Amino acid sequence: MKRLLPCLFSLILLPTAVLAEDIFMTDEEPGQFYAAYSLMKSEAECSYQGAACDSTGWKLLGGYKFNDNLAVEGGYYDIFSNDSLNSTTGAKSVVNGSGLAVSAIGSLPINPVASVSGKVGIMAWEAEGSTNGVTTSMIDGTDVLTGIGLGYKLNGNWQLRGEYEHVGGDLEANMYSAGATFSTL
Repeated sequence: MKRLLPCLFSLILLPTAVLAEDIFMTDEEPGQFYAAYSLMKSEAECSYQGAACDSTGWKLLGGYKFNDNLAVEGGYYDIFSNDSLNSTTGAKSVVNGSGLAVSAIGSLPINPVASVSGKVGIMAWEAEGSTNGVTTSMIDGTDVLTGIGLGYKLNGNWQLRGEYEHVGGDLEANMYSAGATFSTL
């Protein structure tokens, strides 16, 4: 019985892998790896002792584009980092939030250089609050990440991209970003 289960599992996965190769790969265009960097503006529904979670940040992404319409992407998000100074006590409060995300991306070319995209994935995030350098509050979670975007190809390797993303669940955050993507093909 212990040997039968792996054999059945292999029989289920083999046709799926063959079908996936037919769907994702074409003879004319192999897949391509890409990296992206974007600057972000975030609006999150949280604060810590007067320090709001709304701030600027950045994200660093990497992905694999199977074809013109489907990609998978993962990356690091510096969601927010902000501080405030209490005028009465002189205490400095700092709030930081970051996350790791993985997403599936569907793209639809508008013309040879422009495209629209949608994404759905998950983000594991953490946020911490500190006062005068001492961490006093820390929370984390895993939430759904969704987004829409626009892309504009500058040439065969470089693309400009703008996105709106939303993390929904325990962390409610809206993120607006603009950046560039470099691909291998």
